[in-house]
Amino acid sequence: MPRGLLAASAATALLVAAVGAAPAAAQAELGCAGDGGIDTAIEQAPTVFTGTVRVLGNKGRTATIDVIRVWKGGPLPKRVEVQGTVATQSKVVTALDRLYARDRTYLFVPTSGASPRFRENRCSATRQLTAELAAREPGGATPPQGEGVPLPGAGRGKFAPLVVGAVAFVVLAGLLAAARRRSKRSHQPAAAS
Repeated sequence: MPRGLLAASAATALLVAAVGAAPAAAQAELGCAGDGGIDTAIEQAPTVFTGTVRVLGNKGRTATIDVIRVWKGGPLPKRVEVQGTVATQSKVVTALDRLYARDRTYLFVPTSGASPRFRENRCSATRQLTAELAAREPGGATPPQGEGVPLPGAGRGKFAPLVVGAVAFVVLAGLLAAARRRSKRSHQPAAAS
């Protein structure tokens, strides 16, 4: 193997190893408790489910999720919210914040909260769902039940007819007032010069 190709292969192998180790190293650097593995995390968690992120808020730190399967802690509704931050104010950013990606499917292992609103951070065992993780679904997993949290922005249209009616009323009132003034001017005698 040519020397340049060997060096490139070695560099690629190191990069792949570093990227693969990055999440665990980052969690350790942040002061997260040691990772006992996904099986231990699932066993110790009160709630575990799979779901797809539909809507993001708080710069990707809050996710509205369509639940696919409830592995543990059910029943859960079809839609839940998970906040991936320890901050209690929306504009505060911390090193422990978890960022979600829209339309990605995850295995959620939230650290606190109750259905339909959960909380977690980068120290939780939540991760993108892979075929290997999906194969670990327990035999007692169930589908979601009930609706859960609404999608952000849902229901804004319910006042649209009221707004349209109010605008139409204001326009009609303005037209009537203008027509009345015109009518009064046409019935007044012309001023003598």
